[in-house]
Formats: sequence, C-alpha cells, structure tokens
Amino acid sequence: MARQRAPYRLTDVANVPVMCALQPYAWLLWTSGLVLLILIWTLYAVTLKSALRNWRESRTNVVTVLSVYPLVATASYVAIVVPRATVVAEAVAQEVVMVAMYQFYCLIIAECGGVSQFIRRAGDSRLETRVMPCCCWPCCFIPRPQINKRCMSCLRILVLQIPIVQAVLYVLILVLWAEDMMLYRRCLVYIQCFVAVSILSGIWGVVMCVRAAESMGNVFRPRYFALQLVLIIVKLQYSLAKLLSDSVTLPCITSLHPTVLVNVTQNTVTIFEMLLLSIWAWRLYGVAHGKGVNNIQKIGVTALEEGNAALDVKPTIDGVDNKSFNVIRCHDKQ
Repeated sequence: MARQRAPYRLTDVANVPVMCALQPYAWLLWTSGLVLLILIWTLYAVTLKSALRNWRESRTNVVTVLSVYPLVATASYVAIVVPRATVVAEAVAQEVVMVAMYQFYCLIIAECGGVSQFIRRAGDSRLETRVMPCCCWPCCFIPRPQINKRCMSCLRILVLQIPIVQAVLYVLILVLWAEDMMLYRRCLVYIQCFVAVSILSGIWGVVMCVRAAESMGNVFRPRYFALQLVLIIVKLQYSLAKLLSDSVTLPCITSLHPTVLVNVTQNTVTIFEMLLLSIWAWRLYGVAHGKGVNNIQKIGVTALEEGNAALDVKPTIDGVDNKSFNVIRCHDKQ
C-alpha cells in the first residue's frame, strides 16, 4: 500500500534553518533590519510628540493611525527572523491597517468638530457617492443622500465593519492554516472574495467622508493617501508575493525553499517602504492641521479689512471732505 503524502506546509519546505541557509548573510540581514526597525520606532516617537501638541482633542486616533507604520514593520521583521510565523505576521499587519483606517475616519470627524458640527457645516449639500472604487462602474447609479445623522450613522457602520469583518476572516484563515494546509489553500480563494468586498466597501466610506470634509475647507487627502499606501502594501504586495511563489518556478539559490526566499525578500522590502512612509508621516503630522487653510483665511480677512479701509477713506480738498465738496459744487452750478 502506497504511503499517503503528508499535507504541504510552508513550515516543511526547508529542513535547514534560515540562519544556516542564509549564511553568511543572515546576521547582516537581521542586523540591518533591526537598525531600520529602531529608526522607524524613533520616527514614530518624534512624530507622535509633535502630533500630540496639534491634535490634543483626538490623540487616541492620531496615536493609532501613526502606529501602523512601526507595527507593520515589526510584523515584517518577525516574519524575516521566523518564516514559520509569516501567515500570523501578515494577519497582524493587515488587522492593524484595518483598525487604523477606522481611526482615521474618527480623526476626520473629530477635526470637523464632531458629527453635529459636520452636519451643520455641510448644510444642504449631499454626499458624493461616485468616488473610488464606485466611480469605476460606468453603469452604476448610486443616489446622493443628504448629509444628516442617518447618513453619518450608515457611513460609520460602513467603515466600522472593516476591522470587525477582517478580524473574523483572519481568525478563520489562521484556523484553516493550522489545521490543514490543503484545506487552507482550497478555501483561501473564496475567503478572499469576502475580504475584498469588505475592504472595498470600507474604503468607499472613508473616501466619501474625505471628499465631504474637503468640501468644507479641510485637507485630508495627503494623510489618507499615506495610510492607503500601507493598505496597498499589506494586501496587494503580499498577494503578489504569494502568487509569484505559487505560479513561477524559481531556482533554489540557497538551501531555502523559493517560497521562503520570496517571503523574506518581500518582508525586507516592506520594512524599507515603512521607513519611507514614516518619514512622510513625520512631514504630514509634524505641523498643525489646517495651518494652510488658516493662513489663507487670515490673508483673505486682512485683504478684506484693507479694502474696507480704503473704501472708508474720504478724500479732502482744503479741509472739506468729498461729500461736502460735491454738495458745494452742485450749489455753485445752480
């Protein structure tokens, strides 16, 4: 009787430990990754110190949003040192991004003065629903509701479902991965459909909120783009790495299996990307929010005051103001 083959596992693709397989580059890789990780956490502390002075009312939201960069970098470093924890590290990194996305939505509402002030400033305007990702559907007709409490409640639920639904799906993925690798691979395609629907609907809600807030004079797009890049990295880049290792036959350059080698390379690139995004976040959150808008408003008020002062000036002729001079001239003509 033929011996049944054991299920395929990422933990069994290489019998040689990573440290031995990457010699003499293992210590160099780990040391350089640790240096970058310390630098990212240092940038986080510096950025947080500046941001808490400008966002006192919403410090919890700012702390959570800014922590996404060092936490994702830490998860990638753990996956480099311990390749068997790759799936767990990916799940942690993706859930961190989902929580930060909801906290960014709360930050938008807080900067606009709360839900009541948001609705009051919106007035009779309607919520723009033809935004990413729904703007890519030419035959899609989505009504534009008026911004009120019911609309804001639906928008909040749409964004809040991201961390909740993703957490449930990731727990299911981890259970399948730990139980049976073949079952995990068969079910992963169907689970990813629910993951994509949840993420796209949540992004749709955040983009609608950003568009409505920017119509009131606030600027959120650079900060949202910096956070959205992390989402693209932990979802699209991770998925492309899995697709590359599964569909392309790669040579065994070292004693490591090609799948493990792709994961190590992908996580190393992620750490560099988190460093660049941390520098960008330091530039974005290091200044007071709405500073540019306030400067424009101050310039406009100053110009208006100067214009009114110029209009109030009455030219005089020999001590007689312009109005009196005109009256005298009219009497002379009569």
